[in-house]
Amino acid sequence: MGLINFPAIVLLLGPLLGIIIQYKLKIKNHQIVANTVLFSGAFLLGVAVFGLMPELFNETNNAKQAGLWLIFGFLFQLILEKFTGGVGHGHIHSHEVPKNIWVLYVGLYLHALFEGYSAGLSNYLTPLVLSSMVIGISIHEAPAAFSLSLLLKQKLKNKQKLIIALIIYALATPIGYTLGVYIHSVNIISDNVSQIITAIIAGTFLHISTTIVFETSLWKKEGLSKWIFILGGLIISYLACMIG
Repeated sequence: MGLINFPAIVLLLGPLLGIIIQYKLKIKNHQIVANTVLFSGAFLLGVAVFGLMPELFNETNNAKQAGLWLIFGFLFQLILEKFTGGVGHGHIHSHEVPKNIWVLYVGLYLHALFEGYSAGLSNYLTPLVLSSMVIGISIHEAPAAFSLSLLLKQKLKNKQKLIIALIIYALATPIGYTLGVYIHSVNIISDNVSQIITAIIAGTFLHISTTIVFETSLWKKEGLSKWIFILGGLIISYLACMIG
C-alpha cells in the first residue's frame, strides 16, 4: 500500500498540463491542442472498440441488454454535451457554451469524474499499474482543462476562486479513478452491475471519439495530415489493448 499510485498521478498531470499550457502560452487556438484532441479521440475510439466492447460481450450473458446499455451511454454523453458545448473535447464554441459558467463547470466535472471511474474500473485488479486507458484519458483531459481554464479566466475575476476551481477540476479524474478501483476491489457492486457500467462507459467513449473524429475536416488539403494522428491513436490503442 506504500507504493506510489502512478495512475492517479498521471490522471492529475493531464488536466494540470492543459491548465499550465493555457496560462503560459495565453492562446485561444493552437494546432498542438487540436492535434492532441484528435489523437485522444482516436485513442478512446480504439479503447472502446478493441478493449471495452470485446470484454463486455465476451463476459455478458445477455448481449442484447449490453447493447441497450451501450446505447444508453452514447445518449447520456449526447445529453451531457448540451451542458458543456463540446468543451470536454477541447473545443470552444461560444454559441453553445452555457451562459452560466457553473453549469458548464459541473458538466465537465462529471465528465472527468466518469472518465476517471472508467479507468479505475478497468484497472482495479492492478491499481498501481499504468494502463493504456489511464494514459489515453489523461491525454484527453489536457485539452479539456485547457478550454475550461480559458473560459473560467474570462468569467472569474477573483484569481483565488479561479485557482481553487481549477484545482478541484484537476482532481476529478484521480478521484474518479480511486472510486472505481475501490468500489470494484471490495465488490460493492455485482458483476452484472459492473458489466452495465462497462457498457455505459463504452457508449460514452464511442460518442466522444466519433464526435471528435467526424467533426474534423479530413479531406481538405490542410486536413490530410490529421490522418496521422487518427491512425496513430487507433494503432497505439490497438497495441495497448492487445498487450493488456
